[in-house]
Amino acid sequence: MHYLAKSGLALVLCLNGCSVLSVGQQQDRNASKVAAELKIPTGLQQPAKPGQFDIPTTKATVSHVSEKPPVLVLATAASSRVEEGEKQAKVRFDRTDVSGDLVDFLQRMIQVKFAEQNIALTAVDDENLIFTTDWISSYQEDGFWLWSSTNLVDRARFTIILDPKPHGRSANLSVKMLEYEYFNTKAKLTANDSHREETALLNSIIDRIGKEEIVLAQLNRNKVPEVNLEPGLDGAGNAVLITPQKIDITWSQLETLFEALNLEVTDRDRSKHTYFLRYIKPTAGLWSTFWGSKTLAELPLSDNEEYQLVLAKYNTGTAITLNDKAGNALSPEMILSIYQPFVEAIQKTKVEL
Repeated sequence: MHYLAKSGLALVLCLNGCSVLSVGQQQDRNASKVAAELKIPTGLQQPAKPGQFDIPTTKATVSHVSEKPPVLVLATAASSRVEEGEKQAKVRFDRTDVSGDLVDFLQRMIQVKFAEQNIALTAVDDENLIFTTDWISSYQEDGFWLWSSTNLVDRARFTIILDPKPHGRSANLSVKMLEYEYFNTKAKLTANDSHREETALLNSIIDRIGKEEIVLAQLNRNKVPEVNLEPGLDGAGNAVLITPQKIDITWSQLETLFEALNLEVTDRDRSKHTYFLRYIKPTAGLWSTFWGSKTLAELPLSDNEEYQLVLAKYNTGTAITLNDKAGNALSPEMILSIYQPFVEAIQKTKVEL
């Protein structure tokens, strides 16, 4: 008998007709052997059956596992969010300053999305809350360069459902597959594939809405706000500035306005809707002079003097009164002269007054 060492394994050469098993065959024979039951001598405790580490038998059948990665609904739009535990192709939208009327905004964006792709969209109901799409096709390019060709792989139709809440501030948007056709005889549509197609379409709609929100937000930032503040007289005949905003909304926006007007807040009394202010006359800085920066019109008030700004309800809006330190109302001429600086400050800070 001779031995030949090769690749770390001993190969046996039999000269007498002996039977030789390869390593793989030996492993298969060992695996096929069933371990004999352990014999415990009489008088000793028998082990528990089944044991702690025994693999229990099961009736579960082998199911098909897709090799494709899972898909998720991507809430990329600022107004969108996905409910926790949601398993369907569904997303929730909330009303924002950009969207305005939420239902009208979503209806318009759904129609714009498919119009840009030249895909027909049909409203099923009278309220334009349920839409069906025309065939959405998928193509695959075969070959290369001059010999390349584009072949139709599959196509599908979908139902898009818009479900607004009764209060109108939020709405759910979901996508469901309506029909499917494939042009590959080996292809087979599974439940996972159907969900994948629905989610992909929903994500494309969310992405289009998100892009529109960015455009509208940029336009709003560049837009000069409409100023509704105007001079007038209150019920007592005093000169005031009148805004249609409610008193609490006006109160919350004034501090932003004070900074632009060089009014320093020294104290405040919310119960009486009164701000105690000190006016600091602005001085032109070196850099603002060098760059030619536009400055607001100055208030015709005494430098380092204290004043009181008082809010009062006026019809459905708010009356703004500027008093001196002692609480006496300023003259009508003085109120008219501070009106233009207030308007310029409102436009600069973009508050709603």
